[in-house]
Amino acid sequence: MSLFVYFLLIILLPASIIFNVLLLIRGLNIVKQNEQLVDVINDYDLRQSETIERLETMLQTMKDIDSTGAFESDDEVGSVFNQLKETIEIYKKEI
Repeated sequence: MSLFVYFLLIILLPASIIFNVLLLIRGLNIVKQNEQLVDVINDYDLRQSETIERLETMLQTMKDIDSTGAFESDDEVGSVFNQLKETIEIYKKEI
């Protein structure tokens, strides 16, 4: 019985301690990576919100410039104006 106890104390206990330390280090690295990924996701969410605000501002500016409706009613300019407006709306929906 004492040989078995020595085996546990000499071989398995240090191996278990080393293994637990390695698992702890790996776990801390995974937590750091997770925090970095959360920061990246938050940055993308902020960028998306800013892009939507810019598109809405751009559309409103275009409408303010054409407050009389002169550009919208003109054939060539009106078609470009409508295409720009549709493009902005499409991007707003996709984002």
